[in-house]
Amino acid sequence: MKKIVCIDHLVTGEEFALLPHDNYAAYVTTPAPADTSKYYDHPEYVSHKKKGFSLFFLLYSLLRKFNNAYKLNLIKHCVRGKGVLLDFGAGTGSFAFEANKKGWEVFGFEPNQAAHSATIDYVDEWNVSSQYDVITAWHVLEHLHDPSLFLEQAHEALTSLGTVVVALPNFCSWDAQKYGDMWAGYDVPRHLWHFSPDGFSDLANDCGFVVEAKHPLKLDAYYVSLLSEKNKKSKWPWLLAFYAGWRSNHAAKQTKNHSSVIYILKKQK
Repeated sequence: MKKIVCIDHLVTGEEFALLPHDNYAAYVTTPAPADTSKYYDHPEYVSHKKKGFSLFFLLYSLLRKFNNAYKLNLIKHCVRGKGVLLDFGAGTGSFAFEANKKGWEVFGFEPNQAAHSATIDYVDEWNVSSQYDVITAWHVLEHLHDPSLFLEQAHEALTSLGTVVVALPNFCSWDAQKYGDMWAGYDVPRHLWHFSPDGFSDLANDCGFVVEAKHPLKLDAYYVSLLSEKNKKSKWPWLLAFYAGWRSNHAAKQTKNHSSVIYILKKQK
């Protein structure tokens, strides 16, 4: 693994290096800002937006709706029954709201209170021993300064048969290789960690988990490709992104390296 140099395309234009981690097949954003709040303060950072009328936001909302249904279906097939679910990094509460409609007792944890929605219950503290049957973290761990701390706390906060569900970008995917330092999955410095499937599996194992299964988030390939084409200031971003997303998912049929991967984690026995 070689160093990669990326810029913050969304807010500041600052340059950051992605350095290989010493122990895992992962990159670490360097320097990692101690306070990243200013890097999220942008009208096009859609995951914290509650309303919008642009074509891009409408597409994002549509993809999110399909992804939420897909995620809940995966959880249905890997967890017996329904209990207490914590959505870590819940944002505006889109997934938590849908999970509650399906019969889960749902709580959200979101440090950015400006993103809070009245549609779900948020908690200020979440790492309570043996509290949750399921903890989800949808594209959250890459934003944390210390993902291992989250996993260790999640291990404590789960019931004995509990499940952690994590979604992460995958820099081994076809679209990541295509776009290189322009790949939107790097999204520095909002993304502080960048994992390969092997790298995250090793980290999870060191924190007391086993990866029971991995699943693709196929729609993410199109969304990330569109953002990458915007980074490149392409003339035809929508058309090129559609092809790149299709090509990435097609390649992943052989490699299993989808643009984004969902990891199903269980406690080690």
